[in-house]
Amino acid sequence: MTIKDVDVFVVQKQTAIERYTKRNLGVDFFEYLERDGQDLTRLASVHNTHMQARHALTRALESRGITYQMCNLDELSAFGVEYFDGEHGGLRPKSGVVISLGGDGTLLHASHHCGGDVKLIGINSCPDHSVGHLCAATSPQIEATLDQLFSAKMQFRPVSRIKVKTDSAKSLPFALNDILMCHKHPAATSRYQLTLHNIANGALVSEKHKSSGVWVATPAGATAAISTYGLPVPAITSHEFLFAVREIYTPPNEAYSLICQKLDGKLFELSFFCRMRQGIICIDGPDAQADLGFGESVHISMPETGQLLMAVPAYKGI
Repeated sequence: MTIKDVDVFVVQKQTAIERYTKRNLGVDFFEYLERDGQDLTRLASVHNTHMQARHALTRALESRGITYQMCNLDELSAFGVEYFDGEHGGLRPKSGVVISLGGDGTLLHASHHCGGDVKLIGINSCPDHSVGHLCAATSPQIEATLDQLFSAKMQFRPVSRIKVKTDSAKSLPFALNDILMCHKHPAATSRYQLTLHNIANGALVSEKHKSSGVWVATPAGATAAISTYGLPVPAITSHEFLFAVREIYTPPNEAYSLICQKLDGKLFELSFFCRMRQGIICIDGPDAQADLGFGESVHISMPETGQLLMAVPAYKGI
């Protein structure tokens, strides 16, 4: 496979059957299913539904004379497609459209390679098995979606993302959903210093914490893991971001203010100073991550250069 100069890029999911039968897992996948008391019925149903959606999408693109390149996430990495960094990198189709075919996980990872004037639309290929919270369409709507898309009737909105910058300049994507900063071992205490910077007046609030780590979420990710903290859910196109400290240890006679807040990304930035030898930061799940050493800082902001033009699901009400 090569990355071609095409009208549209399609980033598709790999089904469980594709993942577990094409990789060396060190165990016979089918024998594992049998020992676990499972059969292939559900997995085969999901696989077949996705394959039908893929066929429907390629047929619809070809019938309209639209050239395309389809690849999965492993292929994007293998062929060196870089993260969009605010100015460079990422996918650059001629029409400026990237289609994610899968569920929310596929869309989140596809978003790491999109930015600038490139637009992203998610099509949920298995709506009976996948939530598809951020997907604007489902597989039965493929024909109508492409008609809207290529007649310029599809609305794309600028959705804010989190920029993550580390002292060691590790290559990390913009986060569309959320980030997690914590100790690399789940049973270990996360030790860090959290600082809130008011951009308008330069004021700083800084606290040292012991906890299970820190969640930071965008409006698009406000209904994901951070939703358990009861913060108000901002509109998906707002500039606000949320942060919440997980399971903080509070010593006697001590009080903290940087625990759980919704903030205006135009007015505030957040930094995380690692006081652990083995810290980690994860972007939109476990696949985009970086180790953090003692004394390393993570700077979190929401610049306009990080906004993503995305087709927003109609039920978001905007």
